Amino acid sequence: MTEHQIVVRTRRGEVLRQAPLIVVPCLVRDGAHSYPDAARAAAERDMFTVAGGAAVAGLLIALAAEGLGSCWVSATLFCPDVTRAALDLPAGWDPLGAVAIGVPAAPPSPRPDLDPGQFLLER
Repeated sequence: MTEHQIVVRTRRGEVLRQAPLIVVPCLVRDGAHSYPDAARAAAERDMFTVAGGAAVAGLLIALAAEGLGSCWVSATLFCPDVTRAALDLPAGWDPLGAVAIGVPAAPPSPRPDLDPGQFLLER
């Protein structure tokens, strides 16, 4: 690995190193149904994953509503075993990234109103 590659990779984690608080949301499939066929088992797994992502999105929205800054970082998805070991998490807990939380240095810039219709596709 070149020095430049090392700098780029370590710089990615700077938002987490600088954050006053880090939350590592985890997906726990304890309530999942067991299905005998692969298709429904995959759908159940996907449903839990999507629900976990929705929960993380809800957290980010709630933090913004409270005036806090946040940033979701995918890092723990790429090293779940290392994350579980570092945080002493049970084997069945799957990290869903990490959320850096802090107080913004400045208030967010105003955004223009958008027409929701531009995001819809009707067929």
